[in-house]
Amino acid sequence: MTTVTKPADRPPVTSTGVALSSIGSTLQKTLVFEVLVILGNSLGALAMIGAAYGMATQDHFTGASLYFGYLADGVPAALFAAAAVGAGVGGGRPGEMLKAAESGDIAMLRQLSSPGWAVVAVVASWVVPGIALRKVNAAIRELGSQSR
Repeated sequence: MTTVTKPADRPPVTSTGVALSSIGSTLQKTLVFEVLVILGNSLGALAMIGAAYGMATQDHFTGASLYFGYLADGVPAALFAAAAVGAGVGGGRPGEMLKAAESGDIAMLRQLSSPGWAVVAVVASWVVPGIALRKVNAAIRELGSQSR
């Protein structure tokens, strides 16, 4: 007969531990994507600003090109910059959720979980982080119902 022993320093794996591990993994991927979104939006804003500057040096600020050129590049640049800021703000919540998941604090994880932040992530961070946060919110709700 074979006796199976476990190392003393490793706790037994539970369904809660597996769920927290899955939630943490999803949140890590979400944060990586958030960083890529911030970089992409920042580069987009800088490209639009560079294009507007290039037109300004060529046209010497004439009437029609001022309206159709500079403002046409300025509005998307402002939108890219605002999206980068929104992604930065929206990326804070998954970071806090990741800390709670890694520490095993289910109460804090449930407190931080909100479908509203998933909507913010869809709008500010393109679509992928929002979908990931919706899945995380569903997993947290299941985790909360299992622990009761």
